[in-house]
Amino acid sequence: MKVFVAGSRGKDLLQTDLNGAVKLMKATEKNGVKRYIQLSSAFALDQDKWIEIPSWAGIIDYDIAKYFADEWLIHNTNLDYTIIQPGNLIEKPATGTTSFTPAGGENSIADVAHVLVDSLKYDNTIHQVIIMHDGDTPIDETLSKVK
Repeated sequence: MKVFVAGSRGKDLLQTDLNGAVKLMKATEKNGVKRYIQLSSAFALDQDKWIEIPSWAGIIDYDIAKYFADEWLIHNTNLDYTIIQPGNLIEKPATGTTSFTPAGGENSIADVAHVLVDSLKYDNTIHQVIIMHDGDTPIDETLSKVK
């Protein structure tokens, strides 16, 4: 199992957020590992949303890198992937709860980490792109209901 969570923080987007992700995907396949979890960005695969949401205006280049990394994972690998697409990451205490509705929104960084790790326990998350944000449902319950 591999989990890609690296982020450039807006510096060297192509080398880290795009090429770094693709390099890890290739290495994962080369080494016979099937399960792959990728941290992305909410609506990275929906370019129309990038201009609809004012807070996304400052991260368009980041979303472009995430778009192509997500597309590569989906269409150019044989990995059993799960792509987690949280909204804004906020340094606040974990709640242990989340929502996977396509509304987007804020996320506790600790809750995102919890979802990344726990998605490994649920085969129903394989080949899924999950947009997440703060919510009221326990993380394990939300993961168990992914379709």
